[in-house]
Amino acid sequence: MSEAVPAPGSEVGIVQPDPNRSIVIPVLGAGRSGTSAMTRGLAALGVDLGDQLRQAGGKNPTGFFEDKDVLAISRRLKQTLGIRGHSVRLLDDSEFATSDMTRLQAQATRTLGQRFRDTPLWGYKYSRTLRTMPFWRAIHEALDLDVRYVLALRNPLSVARSRGQINPQRGRQVWSDMEWLVNVVPYFHLIVGRPCVVVDFDRLMRHPTAQLARVARGLGLPLGDAQQAGIHEYATQFLKQDKPRTRFSREDLLTDPSANRWTAEGYSLLDQVAADELTLDSPEFVARWAAVEQAVADLRPFLAEFDHMRAQNARARWNPASPVREIQQIYRDLKAR
Repeated sequence: MSEAVPAPGSEVGIVQPDPNRSIVIPVLGAGRSGTSAMTRGLAALGVDLGDQLRQAGGKNPTGFFEDKDVLAISRRLKQTLGIRGHSVRLLDDSEFATSDMTRLQAQATRTLGQRFRDTPLWGYKYSRTLRTMPFWRAIHEALDLDVRYVLALRNPLSVARSRGQINPQRGRQVWSDMEWLVNVVPYFHLIVGRPCVVVDFDRLMRHPTAQLARVARGLGLPLGDAQQAGIHEYATQFLKQDKPRTRFSREDLLTDPSANRWTAEGYSLLDQVAADELTLDSPEFVARWAAVEQAVADLRPFLAEFDHMRAQNARARWNPASPVREIQQIYRDLKAR
């Protein structure tokens, strides 16, 4: 069955390349949403991902496609912010303006500048880049980069099931949906106005050639013989190793009683962009997305309390003086006799 190339519609404000500026393409999206597969797709289009990639393995046997320097910066960023991968509290703008943050931004700017300043077209991926976008935007501006985004999207029902294979607790729909919201919504407004293509994971799996052509068109990237060859190799070889186990429709999510209403609404809007039914600057998208943003903002106290209670429970589980640990020690003592 041949792949139909979608009509343009998802691209916003395509700017012709400036030969004096490097183009950088950050891959955004919640974890387990196909960000790795999408990043590998950018490589097929000729986007330089660097020569220091994290090794494949663990939860991503086909590859993470994460630069080790970007990964190290991201880990220090999380430490500076006091968050972990599963944290769901909303971040304050003031947290990105501390002296520690300024020093980390300066270090990151030097590192990425030395690595990629003379690279005309490069990209990077880390699943919490959008959650911490004020930090990354400051680096983009300091390096005077031409920034163009790809947002990897996947149905939150599939995200939860994929996450649950790694961590059953985080794979619970209510927990996974909260992570989706805080990783996608709060700083989404910072990427609006730049070229951005939203790519649905399931569509990418079914029609990789058409979807990568759509990405190239939406980001103003060339599609010459080298790129066509890269797309062919990606579609016929790489994706054979990366087939999704679950697929759900937009309707499945909207009718699932366990799904968060605002996660379902946010995903549905972005999925309409990915299907070229809406654009990021269309009045309907803008109005409905504003309601999602406000709903997430209203959840601030709840999300902070959720993180607080989870931290309290974690400390109780690992406290040597807790009854559970005492019972475990008694059991070990009895076995040793």
